Amino acid sequence: MKKNQFLGVLAILMLLSSSACSKKKADTAADDDKVIKFASCNLKAYEDSTKVLAEEVGKLGFKLDYIFLADNTQLNEAVERGEYFANYHQHTPYMNEFNREHKAHLAAAFKVFTDRSGLYTAKGYKTLNDLPDGATIVIPADAGNNFRAFTILIDDGLLKLKDGTSEEGASQADIIYNPKNLKFIEVDYTMLSRTLEDADAGFLYATVAYDSGIDPSKILAAEPERFQAADIIAVREENLNSEKTAILKKAFYTDAVKKSLRDSFVGIEVLIPEW
Repeated sequence: MKKNQFLGVLAILMLLSSSACSKKKADTAADDDKVIKFASCNLKAYEDSTKVLAEEVGKLGFKLDYIFLADNTQLNEAVERGEYFANYHQHTPYMNEFNREHKAHLAAAFKVFTDRSGLYTAKGYKTLNDLPDGATIVIPADAGNNFRAFTILIDDGLLKLKDGTSEEGASQADIIYNPKNLKFIEVDYTMLSRTLEDADAGFLYATVAYDSGIDPSKILAAEPERFQAADIIAVREENLNSEKTAILKKAFYTDAVKKSLRDSFVGIEVLIPEW
C-alpha cells in the first residue's frame, strides 16, 4: 500500500473510532439522565417502600439506583455533595438544622408520611405524672428532635421553655420550669431505643419503637399533633423543579407504595401517608 493510501485509510479509521466514542459518551449521558441515585434510611419501612418505589419509578421509564445507610449525616452529605440525587430519612426541622450547621443546600421536595413520636417507658409507668421526681428521660441530641420531646412535656405541664425559643433551636438551656426536676440524657437518634431500658422514659418515633420490638400503641404520651413533622424527600435546592423530582413524587404517591408502608407493620397504622 502506498503511503498516501495508508494515510487515507488511517484517517478514516480514526474518524470512525472518534464517532464511536462520541456515540458511546452520548448513550452514557442519556442513560444517566434516566437514573435517579437515591439514599435511604436502613429501617424496615424505608427499605420496604424504597424497593417498591424502584418498581414504580421503573414504570415511568427511569431507574432508581438506591442505597441504604444508617447514619443521618452521611445520608445528607451524600446529597449535598451530589453523589446521590435525593434522600429519604428525615423531617424538615432536622434538614434545616443540618443546613445551618453544615452550610448545606438541601430542600424538601415533597412530604411522604408522618411518623408520630412520643415518650415510651420500659418501667411500667402509665402516665407522665407517674414519673418519679428526678426521673431520667432519654432524648435526641439534635435540636430539631430535641424540641419534639420537650413539647410532649410542655403540653402536660411538666416543662416550660423561655419565651421565643424556636422549634429548631431548643436546648436544655432554654428550660425555665421543671417541677419534677426531670433529668435529660441526650444521645444520638440511632441509640434512643437501646438506652430506653436504662432510663425512666425515652423519646421514640413510632417506626423506631416498632423496629425495637415496642408496640407503638403502648405510648406513655404522644407528641401534640400541631408539632408533628412529616418525613420528606430531600434534594439539593437547584433540583426542586427537575424532572427527576417530579418522577419521584409521582412514583411515591401510588397505592403500591402506600400499601408497602402499611405492610411493613403487618397492617398496623404506624405511619400516616401524605396521599
